[in-house]
Amino acid sequence: MAKLTNTKNLPQEIVRSVQSDSYSKGKSTISTTGLIQSPRQRVLANEFDDKIVVDVSDQIWKLLGTATHYVMEKANEGQEDIIGEERMYAQVNGWTISGQFDSMSIRDKTLRDLKVTSAWTVMRAKSEGKIEWEQQLNIYAWLFKQNRKEELKKLEIITVNRDWSLRQKQNSGADYPDSNISVIPIKMWTEQEQKDFIYERVNLHQEAEGDYLISSDLPLCTDEERWKQPDSYRVIKPKRVRALRVLATEKEAEDYINKTTDNKGLTIEFAKGESRKCKDYCDVSAFCDQYKKEIGNDQ
Repeated sequence: MAKLTNTKNLPQEIVRSVQSDSYSKGKSTISTTGLIQSPRQRVLANEFDDKIVVDVSDQIWKLLGTATHYVMEKANEGQEDIIGEERMYAQVNGWTISGQFDSMSIRDKTLRDLKVTSAWTVMRAKSEGKIEWEQQLNIYAWLFKQNRKEELKKLEIITVNRDWSLRQKQNSGADYPDSNISVIPIKMWTEQEQKDFIYERVNLHQEAEGDYLISSDLPLCTDEERWKQPDSYRVIKPKRVRALRVLATEKEAEDYINKTTDNKGLTIEFAKGESRKCKDYCDVSAFCDQYKKEIGNDQ
């Protein structure tokens, strides 16, 4: 079990609240969250569970999410028009997979999941989509049909926008959320697409576990899984703190310098894109040889 620290000396009331997290994947081999997680990250988390260190201060948003889920669950308990907080199971390639949606409207056959997140995340999800949410809800939809033999019509994410502000709304463009609650439609795949995705993910995790058991090898996380920012080339001018331009390729940087009238002393600096999840949000990065190699600390 991960070790919990309190480096910010937060009150014991908060510490105990974080410690009381009762999440369980039920009697399953892998949960929906585990399925969409990187196989490398999941295997390392299981292997080094007792060595992982997390701080109470880094769990506060998770605590807020848990509290919000609890309130919504209790408010809708026993209501005839809502099915809430139901964990579903299915057998896939010898594994039991599970998933627990937050609510399903009986009237309009809409399965919903609740997220406590930032306004920026909502803006990005609306403009570009958020693949993790799409994958998660389509797994739930497939499990729902396997368990209840019923068809769903829609998938939605309900977000509580924790940092929403009226002033920011007034000063921002149309993409900023209208309120501190947003409802985001999620694309529903065909049943075959859902099934294919689930079986593919189970295979990936099974292969990763088998390879690690036999040879200690693990598949590499993808750029998407690492939230890797693209590499870039910065055009630097002497005595100037900020780059003149940041470009995607060295050739673009060279062309920019060649087309600049006053280009004396201009140089090109390569900037390797950071893997933001590895750096700030992955609990097992300290045990990951892929990340250590990326930051030049693989000894």
